[in-house]
Amino acid sequence: MQVIRKTQIGLMAAVLSTAGCASLSPVGELADRAPIDAQPITLEGNEVRVTDHVVVITDGSGTQYMNQTFPEAKALTRSFVKAMPAADVRAPESSSGYNAGAVGFGGEERNSVTVRPFDRAALAAQADSLKVMGAIDGMGGTTPLHYVIGELTGGMVGLQGRAALVVFSDGLPDDPDAALASAKTLVETRADDTCIHAVQTGDSADGQAFLKRLTGLTNCGSLRSGADLTSNFEVQQLAKAVFVGPGTEPVAAGPCDGVVRLRGIEFAFDRAEIVSSSKPVLDAAAHQLQQCPNIRVNISGHTDSSGSESYNNGLSYRRAESTKSYFVSQGVDVSRLEAEGHGESQPVAENDTRDGRARNRRVELAPIR
Repeated sequence: MQVIRKTQIGLMAAVLSTAGCASLSPVGELADRAPIDAQPITLEGNEVRVTDHVVVITDGSGTQYMNQTFPEAKALTRSFVKAMPAADVRAPESSSGYNAGAVGFGGEERNSVTVRPFDRAALAAQADSLKVMGAIDGMGGTTPLHYVIGELTGGMVGLQGRAALVVFSDGLPDDPDAALASAKTLVETRADDTCIHAVQTGDSADGQAFLKRLTGLTNCGSLRSGADLTSNFEVQQLAKAVFVGPGTEPVAAGPCDGVVRLRGIEFAFDRAEIVSSSKPVLDAAAHQLQQCPNIRVNISGHTDSSGSESYNNGLSYRRAESTKSYFVSQGVDVSRLEAEGHGESQPVAENDTRDGRARNRRVELAPIR
């Protein structure tokens, strides 16, 4: 672990095992917030770990200090580390564990753990030592997120397999356009998927808008509000979004025979784009559809009750259309497929719990008789 002043030095290659040095000037005390007593996620059914490299980024800059949101970012970082899966969690046969690293930043200061085989103790120690950094006039430093992502790029380009950035921030970088450009370069330079997940501290509308654009650079990212992460279940849901996808087992029943609820289908936040971790389930369903070429199939999209009824109707239809388009891309004749959206009108669970809302956000297939 280290605290080091730097700008565009390659983060992966430069991490040293040294003691932290002092901030540039004293920063007023912000009381720590206790982390959530989260437990490491375990996998169910045909779930597998699909992410091979994870970097946890915690914003310790001046905006977090001035808005008093840094304690939330630190507590959530500590909680997430607790929920990360064990190194030997079930994964594709070709995988032998995953790598993880972390960086806290503010101004030119960094508090980092190099990306290496998952070491929960090292990550927990780094998270425990996080503080407001790059202090200017006692209020914390700038928010150079574009530099932080740029520092990561060189070391991540050569890593094989899916990578994920998990960002705990208020979403108020010094230069939003430069930060987006740096993230886009990282995503486009890597041969494999790079998923960006963000948890917003505070409630800045500008911060939310930026983080939505940042996580939307790929179709496998996610955006959450820190205010919504208040329990073990919610933190574990974040960890599952980062690490877990469905395996390649077929869906439970054939869409040529009866109604099938596709499990594990996820879409980009508030959008209709299918995240890449959902593709194995859709591939299995497409294969089954090809086994009954004379059967026409209805694809119906459903949402939870969040948002207005009219918006949910449109969103559910767009998601059904995205699923239809994916099947067509896999060789299913478009004339066999119909798409429709039911919005929130046909729930299969209560909408007053997170688990219930997750079950209601679904895609169903049914033969047209």
